[in-house]
Amino acid sequence: MPVDFFTAPCTRVNGNCQLPNVVCKSTVQSNSFGLCDDPPPSSPAYIDTTNPTKWIAHVNNPNLKQVTFKAIDNCVEILRPDGSQESRCDGLLIIGSNLIFVELKDRAPGGWLGKGISQLTITITKFKQEHDISQFTISKAYVCNKQRPLAVTSINQQMQQFKNDTAILLNNTGIDLIADRNISI
Repeated sequence: MPVDFFTAPCTRVNGNCQLPNVVCKSTVQSNSFGLCDDPPPSSPAYIDTTNPTKWIAHVNNPNLKQVTFKAIDNCVEILRPDGSQESRCDGLLIIGSNLIFVELKDRAPGGWLGKGISQLTITITKFKQEHDISQFTISKAYVCNKQRPLAVTSINQQMQQFKNDTAILLNNTGIDLIADRNISI
C-alpha cells in the first residue's frame, strides 16, 4: 500500500493524528528548539520550544529558516511482508527541499546506535520507494541520544558503512550519519 510520508495521518489513536498537545506535523521558525519523544505509551515525536529539559535533540537554526518536523514513528505505517509493523525512525526535518531523517534515543546501555541506524535505513528505504528522491536533498541522518549528548567518535566504521549503503540505495554519494544530540541547520 502506498505511503505518503508528508501527508500520512497518524493511526496511533483512533485514526487521529492529534494527541493531547502533540501533532504529527508542525512548523517552527526559531533559532533554537528541541525534538522530543515521550516515553511509552508511545506518541509521535514532536517539536518543543519551551522545555529544554525534555529535548532529546537540540536543533540550532541560526538563520531562522522555516523548519517542519514530520513525525514518522507512530504516524507513518511501514509494514513488513507479514503485515506486522516495521521499526522506523522518529521523524523527518524538512527545510525547503532538504530532508534530515532523525532517530531519537533516551538510553545509556549499548545497542542504541545500531538500532538507530537500522531504523534510519528502513525508513529511508521506504521513503525512496514511495517518493521521487530527485526532488530532495538528503545529505544527513541523525541518531540523537539524550543520555549520550556528545558526538560518538568511535563509530567511524559504522558511519562509513551507512554512507556506502545509502549511496547504493539512493544512487548518489550517500547520507552522512551523525551521532550527536545537536542538529545544525
